[in-house]
Amino acid sequence: MLLERIAEIIELTDSDHLARAMEIFNQSGSVSDEYLPFLNAVFEQAPELLVTRLTKLGFKGTIVIAQVNHAAGVKGYVLYDSERVTNVETLMPAPNEAVLSPTES
Repeated sequence: MLLERIAEIIELTDSDHLARAMEIFNQSGSVSDEYLPFLNAVFEQAPELLVTRLTKLGFKGTIVIAQVNHAAGVKGYVLYDSERVTNVETLMPAPNEAVLSPTES
């Protein structure tokens, strides 16, 4: 049930909120979660659904979601294109792990 609710949140997210994040991602190959209007639960519980939605909206490349720990001890996420970003450490101060790579539609 939780996964169904998360999928609904992703599908109902207004694409206008994602426009800036998509612009940043498509230009630079990465974007932090501060530009994405999702709760951590979406990144943690439904990364495949999120990647599928972002790909449909126009995010270009092979999207990978990685968890990061910011200096203040706050957990966050970064999305990056693994085809363009080869040195993930330059994006994140303390990467924990890559959560997934995208599925083809």
